[in-house]
Amino acid sequence: MHLAPQTILVVMMVVFSSTLVMAAGLVLALRRSEAGRLWASGHVIASGAGLVVAASAGADSLPLIALGAGAYVIGRLAIYRGVRVYYGLPEYAATLRGIGLLVLALLLLMTGLSNGRQLISAVAYSVLAVASLSTIVTMLRGVRGRTSIGGPLVLASHLVLLASQVVTLTYVATPKGIPGVPVFVQASGSVWPLAPLIAVLLGLFGFSLMAMEQIIARNESGARLDALTGLLNRGALDMTAVGMVARWQRDGEALSCLVIDVDHFKLVNDTHGHHAGDNVLREIATALDNSRRASDIAARYGGEEFCILCPHTDEHQATALANRILRKVRAIELPGNGGYASVSIGVAQLRGAPTSREGLWRNLFADADRALYTAKQRGRDQYVLGSSMLPVVAEDAASEAPAQADLDCATPA
Repeated sequence: MHLAPQTILVVMMVVFSSTLVMAAGLVLALRRSEAGRLWASGHVIASGAGLVVAASAGADSLPLIALGAGAYVIGRLAIYRGVRVYYGLPEYAATLRGIGLLVLALLLLMTGLSNGRQLISAVAYSVLAVASLSTIVTMLRGVRGRTSIGGPLVLASHLVLLASQVVTLTYVATPKGIPGVPVFVQASGSVWPLAPLIAVLLGLFGFSLMAMEQIIARNESGARLDALTGLLNRGALDMTAVGMVARWQRDGEALSCLVIDVDHFKLVNDTHGHHAGDNVLREIATALDNSRRASDIAARYGGEEFCILCPHTDEHQATALANRILRKVRAIELPGNGGYASVSIGVAQLRGAPTSREGLWRNLFADADRALYTAKQRGRDQYVLGSSMLPVVAEDAASEAPAQADLDCATPA
C-alpha cells in the first residue's frame, strides 16, 4: 500500500493530536494508579513529540525531527516503566531516564552528520524496538496480563509496533528512505504505514482499561478489607459466611466459627494511647492470619474482636486452630513492659435449624460469642467450646492436641 508523504504527515498529526488530548485527560483520571500515571504521561510526551516531528518534517528540519524522536523514545520508555510498575517489578526509573536522555543527546549530535537522517532513524527505531520487545516479554510473564481485558489490546499493539519497527529498521538500512517523512513512519510497498499509528491508539485504549481495572479492583478490595489489619471487614465476613452456610446446607459438611477477643485491650489504649493499641491489633491480626489454614476465613468483626470461619471443620478440629492462635498471641509483647498479649476464644459449630441462611449465620456467631464470654468469665487466655460451655485452658499444641480429639473440654491446670 502506497501513501503520499503529505498524507502520512496529516494522518500523523490527527492521530497524535487525538492521543495527546486523551492522554492529558487520563493523567488526571488515572492519578490514583501509579502505573496509569506513567502510561498517560508517557503517551502525553510521545504524542507531543509525534506532533513536533510531523510538523517539522514538512520543513525538513532535522534538529526538530531529532528532538521529537528523542522525546518520543523518552515517552515510550515511561510507558514501559508503567508496565513494570503494574506487574510489581522494579521500575528502574533512573536507568530508563538515563537511557532516554542519552538517546536524545545522541540524536541531536547526529544532526550535524552527512547521513544524520538515516542514523537518527536507525537509533530511534532500534531503541523503540527494544522497548516494545521488553514490554511484550514483561506482559507475557505477568499473571495479570492474562486475565485483564485491556492486557491483550496492549500486547497486540506492541506486537504491531515491534513488527513495524523491525521492518522499518530493515528499510532504513537501505538507501530507499523517503526524504521528509518522519522517523516513525516510512511508506513502502511492503509496510502498511498507518499500522503503527493505529497500534498507538489501540495501546492507549488498552492501557486505560488496565489502569481502570486496577483502580476498580483496589476499590473493591478496600471495600472488603479492614483498613487497619488487612483482614476482611464485617460486611465482607457476613457475605462470605452466608455463602459458606449455603454450602453447608447443600453438602452437609461441618462449619465452625471462632470468635476472638483481645484481653484487657481497653487498658492498653488507656495507658499507652490508641496508636499503641492499633499496633497490638495489627500484630494479633498477623498472628491470626499466620495461624489459619488457606481455606479458613479471618476477619476483624469490630473493635478488638475477630472472627475466623473454618469450613469442613467440626468443633473439636477447630480447637487445634484455637491452640495455635493462643500460642502465637502469647508471644506478642505489649507496650511499656506490660507483659504479653492474650486472647479469649469461643468455638462453635453450625447446627441445623429451620431458619434462613442469614439466621443460621447469626446463630452460629451467637453460639461462639457466648462461649467467648464464658472464656472471659473463667479467667481469659483460653478457649471454650460452644457445645459444652466448659472452659479449656490451651496448652502447647504438641501436648494437648491428641487429647482434644476425645474431649469436649479440659480442666485448667
